[in-house]
Amino acid sequence: MSAVFTYKDRMRIENEDVPEAPLVSGAQSGDARSFELLFARYYDMIHAFAYRVCLVETDADDIAQETFIRAARGISSYRGAASFKNWLYRIAHNALMDWGRQTARQQDKQAQFSAELESRAQSRTPDYSDVHSALNQLSPDLREAVALVYFEEMTHREAADAMGCAETTVSWRIFRAKSALKKLLGSRKGGPHER
Repeated sequence: MSAVFTYKDRMRIENEDVPEAPLVSGAQSGDARSFELLFARYYDMIHAFAYRVCLVETDADDIAQETFIRAARGISSYRGAASFKNWLYRIAHNALMDWGRQTARQQDKQAQFSAELESRAQSRTPDYSDVHSALNQLSPDLREAVALVYFEEMTHREAADAMGCAETTVSWRIFRAKSALKKLLGSRKGGPHER
C-alpha cells in the first residue's frame, strides 16, 4: 500500500533537503516557490512563538501572517548578518510589539467607553427612576401625549395626527400631564419644558 502525502507533507519533505541559503537568495530574487518553502519551514515556529506571547489563537494567526507579509516585503533587505530564522523572530517581535500597542489602545478605548457609559448611567439613574415612577402614575392617554411630545419630539399637531385626536386635545393632555408631574416630582429642575 503506497503512502498518501498531502501538499503540506510534500512541502515538508521537499523542504527538509533544501539548504536555507539558496532558498533565501531565490526568494530575494523574486522566486515565489523559494519563499513558499521558507514559509512552510518556519510558519509553525513563528506561530508558536506568537501564541506563547499573546495566548490567543486568532491573534497568533494574525501575528504570524503579518510576520510573513513583512518578511516578503523586506526580504530584499535581508543581509544575512543574523540567521534567517533569527531575522524572522525579529520581525515577529516587532509585529508582537505593534499588536501589544494596538491591543492596549483598544483596551483603553473600551475602558473609557465603559467608564463613560457607567458615568452617564449613574448620573441619569435617580432622575430616570423618579420620572419613570411619576409617568406610571399618569393615565395612559396623558402618558402617550408626553411620550410623543417630549421623548419622540413631535409637535402637538404631529402628536394629534399620531393619536387620531384634535391638536387642542393633545395640548390639554400635555397641560394636565405637566401639572400632575410637577406635583409628583416636586419642584425638581430639569422637568418637562414648554413646547
